[in-house]
Amino acid sequence: MRGGAVLLAATLAAGAPRADTGTESSVEADLLKGAFLAGSSDEVERTARNAGVRRLTIALAGAAGDRVLALAAADGAPFAEDAVWLLPALVTAARAPDRPLAVRAARAAARIAGALDSSELVTNDIPPDWTRARIHELRALAADSARWVDVRVSALEAAAHLRRALEAEAGPADAPYDLPAAAVDPDPELRRAAFELLGSPLTPAELAIAANAVAADPDRVVAIAAAQAACDGLRFGDPARPVLAALGARGLLRLRALVADKTLSPGARLGAARCLAVDGSSASKKALATLPRRGHHR
Repeated sequence: MRGGAVLLAATLAAGAPRADTGTESSVEADLLKGAFLAGSSDEVERTARNAGVRRLTIALAGAAGDRVLALAAADGAPFAEDAVWLLPALVTAARAPDRPLAVRAARAAARIAGALDSSELVTNDIPPDWTRARIHELRALAADSARWVDVRVSALEAAAHLRRALEAEAGPADAPYDLPAAAVDPDPELRRAAFELLGSPLTPAELAIAANAVAADPDRVVAIAAAQAACDGLRFGDPARPVLAALGARGLLRLRALVADKTLSPGARLGAARCLAVDGSSASKKALATLPRRGHHR
């Protein structure tokens, strides 16, 4: 389990990765590219497992200018043993001016981070400071408005997963993103992701930002994502009064309209409706009546 970590550490300690020489690595690279070009996800997965962290790191760096190999390595990265050690190379690739490569690398980072938990960090001897460094790199990538939004959203997701994996080791400086900034980002996809990735219960500051977005965000999808974030804790026993007070009359008015909007996702509407259920006013009950009934299918 720890061989990839040792190999990668040795590679990085020596400086920039150097391409392997010899028939074996050339064959593996050709197999990985062939699987990618054939569109065989099973073969990409199998070949990436065999290639290992060190060779995938070199491939992601675009050794010898091989773009196809870098794309294939990004697709295969989540399947490598000890894939967590590929995060630095994936973050670097996600900054590439090549959009397909950047998107694939960022998505791979999110997938790898999403599979981690605190026990994985311990098992793989991953130092908390190393994980913190990756969070900060991903946070910077997500905050860069010059990047493509799909890259930024995946970086946001990866940072949030790593923060949760740290658990008790995490501190205020390890926040995966700056919610006040993300909540007013020009791109609605990033704003929505920022609210969807919030964990319950919200802090008073987070609740205030989410409630404001419910009332004022011009994008309905963002507004209902913020409503879900604000109302989600109610199912776990959070007190209703602070949530309803944060929403205020304006927020509840907008929330009723969102819950009654049948063009929005039924799941999102149901999640946001928790606040209306605890409000209990006649206006909120009217909005709740528009929700699909359980087991009812058209």
